[in-house]
Amino acid sequence: MDTDFRGKLLAYLELARPRQWYKNLLLFVAVAFSKNLSDTELMLYAIFGFLSFCALSAAVYALNDIVDREKDRGHPKKSLRPIPSGRISVGAAMAFGLSLGSIGLVAALLINWPFFLTALMYLAVATSYSFYFKDIVILDAIIVAIGFVIRALAGAVAVAVPVSPWLVICVFLLAVFLAFGKRRHELALLGPEAENHRGILKHYTLHMVEDMMAVSTSTLIMAYSMYTFLATNQYMMLTIPFAIYGLLRYMFLVHIASEGGEPEMIFRDVPTLINVVCWTSVAVAVLYLAPEPGPIFGG
Repeated sequence: MDTDFRGKLLAYLELARPRQWYKNLLLFVAVAFSKNLSDTELMLYAIFGFLSFCALSAAVYALNDIVDREKDRGHPKKSLRPIPSGRISVGAAMAFGLSLGSIGLVAALLINWPFFLTALMYLAVATSYSFYFKDIVILDAIIVAIGFVIRALAGAVAVAVPVSPWLVICVFLLAVFLAFGKRRHELALLGPEAENHRGILKHYTLHMVEDMMAVSTSTLIMAYSMYTFLATNQYMMLTIPFAIYGLLRYMFLVHIASEGGEPEMIFRDVPTLINVVCWTSVAVAVLYLAPEPGPIFGG
């Protein structure tokens, strides 16, 4: 394969950021928690929806890199991205993003109309963030969190199962927590140059962001605990220790290990990976194997 062609192909692949497509795994949450993992037809819909959102999110990443190209040139890591480094032109990146967005929307339409409308909602929220909300303090993190909630809702819409309010609130709070963790990482990494990279950072301080992380963490723990208390099968309470450990481990990595720039750091942290496997195993066992014991606490 020609070296220049191979380099160009790798640059476009990097622009699409496949390493961040794991965020679209949220589309499988509704299938799993509605106890439909063994339903082949519904799983195929969920997989097709996942692929649709991978294309849509890749289009959004291309748009973000186009909008932020000047600021990214001053970032120690982001300056190496395809657009700020000059490996891909703005015009080519725009055509690439539009193509992926079109593919994602066509795939969404093939699933069902509600899923297509949810996909449009995701694009609208992501685009509004890129051009407007990313410069409004606190709302920048909230809009990012809403994007994660839409992913989870899309999974429920794709397989036509009811949307749990607990799914919405827990995903939202977790995303807010991760967003503020990322802000803290940027402040700590860039120091006085932080606002030159991301203008909104001039409105944040390390102390302020840490307080917001603490609030979102405690609220998330309470919400998740309430979900397990009120679940049909209250053995879900067995997953609470894993949920708490995961959040506290992430805070440890953000503060002590100077991580937190991207949530995918969890795939490099062995204790976190083990914890995720344990949480998933216990949750699946409770949902699919354990008999419903009836209310453990109260009626």
